[in-house]
Amino acid sequence: MQSGGAELNLGCPGGFRSGASAAPDWWPVLAPDVTVDQLDAAEHCEALLRDTMGAVRPAPVWQETVPRAGMRLSAPGRREPEVLWYVTRGRDVLTVVSPGRRRELAAMVERQWRRRGWTITSLNAGRDRPGVAATTRYGSQLVLCFGEFGEIRLTASLLGVACSERVPALPGAGEPDPAALPHVHCSYWSALV
Repeated sequence: MQSGGAELNLGCPGGFRSGASAAPDWWPVLAPDVTVDQLDAAEHCEALLRDTMGAVRPAPVWQETVPRAGMRLSAPGRREPEVLWYVTRGRDVLTVVSPGRRRELAAMVERQWRRRGWTITSLNAGRDRPGVAATTRYGSQLVLCFGEFGEIRLTASLLGVACSERVPALPGAGEPDPAALPHVHCSYWSALV
């Protein structure tokens, strides 16, 4: 599916519990000396999200978040501020994950990211609101976080991409995008343990 469209994944029923395989053949490779444009960056972020969600077993139900793309200034302290273009894609998990299973879901994601050789930049092992963040060797940033009401969001971002004329206007740009509240029950993830 082309990135930027709405997608809903129905997972969990009859799912299985096993780890993900090594990097698949479709894995996009970003060379460190090549600048990608926003559309290619969006497709790269989508591949990172697919890979991450594919490692969670049984598969939860999820939906795409509102895609984001834009520009920001470089970090303060530089002599001449630099304009950096970015792309962000995400997934909201719609499956209710009980507090007893949240750390397990975060641990599955963390293991997948470590398996890929990515650097874990932040880790919160709290029972109710665990989270994990990582950076790939090509500079993509991934974050899995749990909200106050059990909402779960996974995002992938790539900063420093080239501006692209190929990027279509994004719906809802500039509007707040709260994470969707989970409402789908699963015999595994929603179980009270």
